[in-house]
Amino acid sequence: MGFLIKLFVVSFICVVAMFGALGSENEWPGLIVAITVWVWFIYSLSKPNEYNSDRKIRELERRNEELMRKLEQRGR
Repeated sequence: MGFLIKLFVVSFICVVAMFGALGSENEWPGLIVAITVWVWFIYSLSKPNEYNSDRKIRELERRNEELMRKLEQRGR
């Protein structure tokens, strides 16, 4: 569902930017906006989603414990 919403938003912004580029003397800003929006869209699809928040929590707890051990060893 999120994919379709992103696709419609990106398509709408791109169409508006392209019409703006066609109607102006300097078409580069419209083209840059259109290309940037599509690059953002592709990047948002290609990055991995972190579904397992427990994994993040465990990793942070492990790092915290290691830091506490190092600090405790310094105090001796």
